[in-house]
Amino acid sequence: MPDNRSDLAILYAAKSTKDEKGSIPTQLGDTEIAALAEGRAIAERYADENESAYHGNRGPKLEAALDHAERIGAELWVQHSDRLARGDGVKARHLVQLVFEAKARGIRLRSVEDDASLENVVMAAVMGERNTEDSRRKAAAVKAGMERKRQRGEYIGHRPYGYKWERDEKDDRQIVPDPVQAPLIRRIFKEYLAGESQKAIARNLTRDNVQTPRGGTRWYPGTVRQILARPLYAGWIPDGKDGVLEGNHEPLITREEWEQTEDLRKAKARGPGRGRPVAGRHLFRKGFLRCGACGGALIPRTIPNRANPPREVYECFTRHCDLDGCSQEPILRVEIDGAVLGYFEQVGLDLDATRDELAAAMDRKIEETRALLRAAQKDAATAADRLARVKSDYLSGELTAAEWRELRAELEPSTVAASAEVERLAEQLQTHESDGAVEVAEREVYDLLRQIRETVTGSAADTAGAQAVSATLLRLFDHFTYHVGIPERANVELVEAHSWIEPTIKPDPIHGRDDEDFPLPSREPLGQAANKGHNGLVR
Repeated sequence: MPDNRSDLAILYAAKSTKDEKGSIPTQLGDTEIAALAEGRAIAERYADENESAYHGNRGPKLEAALDHAERIGAELWVQHSDRLARGDGVKARHLVQLVFEAKARGIRLRSVEDDASLENVVMAAVMGERNTEDSRRKAAAVKAGMERKRQRGEYIGHRPYGYKWERDEKDDRQIVPDPVQAPLIRRIFKEYLAGESQKAIARNLTRDNVQTPRGGTRWYPGTVRQILARPLYAGWIPDGKDGVLEGNHEPLITREEWEQTEDLRKAKARGPGRGRPVAGRHLFRKGFLRCGACGGALIPRTIPNRANPPREVYECFTRHCDLDGCSQEPILRVEIDGAVLGYFEQVGLDLDATRDELAAAMDRKIEETRALLRAAQKDAATAADRLARVKSDYLSGELTAAEWRELRAELEPSTVAASAEVERLAEQLQTHESDGAVEVAEREVYDLLRQIRETVTGSAADTAGAQAVSATLLRLFDHFTYHVGIPERANVELVEAHSWIEPTIKPDPIHGRDDEDFPLPSREPLGQAANKGHNGLVR
């Protein structure tokens, strides 16, 4: 063990949370003044931020400070003993434990405000209990304060993607929509409701070079899933348990969009979800179509055929597992999907609303591009200014030629890249603004219906339209049942002379009942994503 050299001092500061108000510099300043007043030379300064001494043993910088003090025989100075330990000796280190450890290592602990507590073991035990009790009271007070904030509808937590922090008139932080990120949140929900998969949405965002919540540009389906599952965007806040409370922040999507998203997520999650997805253009998956003979699921299957195109059918899962389990033979996909599409167009599709939604999607895309362009222009200006200042320093003689070359090689590529991004977004914005939103939407809605019909009938390979219809059906209906025989009731879709399809509608979307007392869903637009450069259709 080295001899204790009292002329050297190691300074240590700590904060249990993020040091947003500059507590750590204040602590280090206080300890430096006190140590210098006693003739100590400052050997090093250490600090732990966002590291608790009540729930844990501070952070790695405290251990480094202790090791350094032991190695050079220095005193370890803190502002108060609670910067070292606040634990109860069970879940975190008690102050008296640290005092004994320091004595064993030959380290003298010093405190500006309660120095005697670190010199005497009895005092260390008493002060340690006091530190623990202070932390316990603070934790209880913080918990109660957070609960009061929740009851007032205030959001608590890290800044959520889509929002930014802003101070109100009371200087309290609150979340407000971020002009760049908020349109992206709306885009994600719109695309999902349009029938896009989480994987496709992530691929689209990556292609458009959209910044992720972590600051990168590569999106993953899991990131999209977390956003879609967050009720915050519909105006709720977590209640601290498993529920939600009404928030006072501005929502980014409507409650209706949230409920539709939740319904669609639950519908898509039905079934085990194992194995490869079906390769065909089937509207019904995961038990959404059921067998009227046995009640089992009619599963989509694509049967290869060497001489002819693959045969797309729906097969009873009960019969698939056991030929004697059900008498229902496989049914051609085109017969089922074609009949349901006709029914859907009659009772579930609002063409005018679809056109309006397409036009609104294009407007949202323009606003999104404008926001991205403003952010890119700001980044480009910052990069150009940085390069200009370095050049000015070189011309004034403050930098050598070698330093100028090194800095220029580092800064010029980012400046060029930022300018190129501005040009790309400006061209994209010009293209969007040159299109007439309503006129284009009117054309696209009929193109979309044509595409859907061609997909369902098998004359087109693109499955985008079928995905959009399937997503809307999942929101409106609980399931469809295929029956063989004479129809037992009106308003069901006939597939052929002696078979029919019975739709079972969810309770929420029911709008009215017809003369036969058969429920009809409220007509709604076929969800569409923003224009992605291909006639505005979902890709």
